[in-house]
Amino acid sequence: MDKRNRKNFRVWVCGLSAIGVALAFCLATPQTVPAPLTNSVGRVLPSDAAAPDRQIFRYMFREPTTLDIGVAAYEADGTYFAFERLTLLDENNLLVPGAADRWVSSPDGKTWTFSLRPGAKWSDGRPVTAHDFVYSYRRMLDPASGNVYAFLYYVIKGGKAYNQGQLKNVEQVGIRAINDLTFQMETEGPCPYLPYITAFITSSPAPHWQVEKYGAKWTEPEYCVSNFTYRLAEWKHGQSMTFALDPNYNGSRKAYLEKILVKFIGGQRPGTAPYENGEIDAYLLDPLDYARVRKDPKLNTEVARIAEFTTWYLFFKTASPPFNDLRVRRAIAKAIDRETLCRVVLNDLAIPAYSMLPPGFPGYAGAEMKSYQAYDPEKARALMAEAGFPGGRGFPATELWLRIADTTLNRVAAEAIQAMLKKQLGITLNIQFHQRTLFNDRLVDWQIPMGMLAFAYDYPDPSNMLGLLWRSQPKGYGRHDWQHGAFDRLIDQANTEMNAGRRYTLYTQAERILAEEAGAVFLFHPMVTELRKPYLRGIKKDASGRDVPLMSIQTVNFTDVYVAKP
Repeated sequence: MDKRNRKNFRVWVCGLSAIGVALAFCLATPQTVPAPLTNSVGRVLPSDAAAPDRQIFRYMFREPTTLDIGVAAYEADGTYFAFERLTLLDENNLLVPGAADRWVSSPDGKTWTFSLRPGAKWSDGRPVTAHDFVYSYRRMLDPASGNVYAFLYYVIKGGKAYNQGQLKNVEQVGIRAINDLTFQMETEGPCPYLPYITAFITSSPAPHWQVEKYGAKWTEPEYCVSNFTYRLAEWKHGQSMTFALDPNYNGSRKAYLEKILVKFIGGQRPGTAPYENGEIDAYLLDPLDYARVRKDPKLNTEVARIAEFTTWYLFFKTASPPFNDLRVRRAIAKAIDRETLCRVVLNDLAIPAYSMLPPGFPGYAGAEMKSYQAYDPEKARALMAEAGFPGGRGFPATELWLRIADTTLNRVAAEAIQAMLKKQLGITLNIQFHQRTLFNDRLVDWQIPMGMLAFAYDYPDPSNMLGLLWRSQPKGYGRHDWQHGAFDRLIDQANTEMNAGRRYTLYTQAERILAEEAGAVFLFHPMVTELRKPYLRGIKKDASGRDVPLMSIQTVNFTDVYVAKP
């Protein structure tokens, strides 16, 4: 090798050596990988999530008067984040573990045993025990609690008798703790749907030491103790309330969002301005909002629409004239054009209802129910004439009661119904808006001559929307005075039937009586229509691929929601 080549060779070798040294250095030095973001309770955020301090979800709702959901369902409406029930419902309305890891029934379906999750704590650090649930369920049935939803628990052995004063000793009610982590309920008869009842929001536990010490004030921020993924952090009366992640929660429902901020709606709905101004992240639309939003090329892309298991209906004081006459109730049912009501008046925010169970609800048989309350103005006028009110002559002017706190959807619907009944039947309705408390008190006392109301499902079983609501109860223990012996017998049979097919057949027979006898006049099933900011991610979908409502009573829907990076 000549001198020149030897020199080039040395340069090549030196260069190769340098590369080797550099490569060896790189391999020997650990690479810096950004640590994943975690929130305040240690849950790792998705890679596209914004910083933890931006994980706040803001929406609007009316202000509750208490969070004591176990005995004050209506007053605590809209705030369900703080209390974990024994069981929960997921986005498909399937039962999933809550405070109980597992549950089992006896072979006869009359004794249900729930095993609580070990290590669970209240937000003040006390252990969650079966004794807490014994206290809470007894309190739900205690006549002194004034719980308007106590009838939900009448399936419990002795529950109805205790709540209605025939049984004085609460120890005889079928509620007991086997040990600190085993809770048991005994029912009056076979009860295949009991775990659905334990999943409902009113089945939330209450901390007895706080209730006994502070009474009605126990849900104020300085006293409120809870057991779920969120705790009440702040309550500015008249303005807002904030729920924050609870570090003591050890269950599987730890959420991404650090906080949920509920801004209170005053007397008038604000429209979409707060959403468009960036003050809130989601907004529930009413018909007037939606009429404008769907014409807006930007806002329309941020709309989500989901069918809801809710039924709006007209109800009557059926024990008194003129509504004790079946022909009058049927005439009203057939004088309402539900297709026009839903498509035109409500701007497609609802679908027509001809029976109680909504489409898709277990046991739904709406197609065969339609004929009983289908729009037929000629038949409606003939029925009114048969009842002695031809053309509405002699029919007394009647008040139609509505709750003032409900959405504008019921207002525009009521006005349309008022016009339809005047046009088709010649009868005059005077629409009256009343505060929620007065309305609810008169409702259970059967003192509303005619009213318009919604019932949203508590759990996905016909025993709820048919049995719980329409099975007759004494005054003060049920919403409505309509009674029908055959209907009651069918409901009672269905409620204790362990075979699902036979149960649904019995419920369908009962629902047919309800529709045909016009125990209520069914109007529409609303569509949940929400505006949602594009940066909201992790919204759950059901088995058919549809988004679930964000502002839902099923709080597990919030656990995977997060705010994405800009």
